[in-house]
Amino acid sequence: MSLIARIQKVINDSELSAAAFADKIGVQRSSISHILSGRNKPSLDFILKILQAFPTVQSNWLLLGGESKTTEPTLFPQEAPEAPLPTAINQDETPTPSPVTEVHTPTDAEVERVTVFYSDGTCSTYTNKK
Repeated sequence: MSLIARIQKVINDSELSAAAFADKIGVQRSSISHILSGRNKPSLDFILKILQAFPTVQSNWLLLGGESKTTEPTLFPQEAPEAPLPTAINQDETPTPSPVTEVHTPTDAEVERVTVFYSDGTCSTYTNKK
């Protein structure tokens, strides 16, 4: 099954029209039409919007088909049991700080740029202006 066919299956299984599906995932209606007709290929952003709007859709199945030799992939899997939460640290135990590793650079070296990576997947790069 192709990626386009899997997207069509999500639309059909959710019992939405293509226009309602576009509204639900937050894209233009023409985008759905162009993708379903094969005119355009879905972008990663488009796929991510589907996965965000339909959290029960398995990403592996949507992207790759996720066929397995033992069972057919399920579009809407049953709820998995929640893993137990880790036990809390005993209040009497004081965590030991990890040792600091020093980085030595040549004295004539200057910082060229610094990149900060954020937990939401974005980053900022700062460049040293001379």
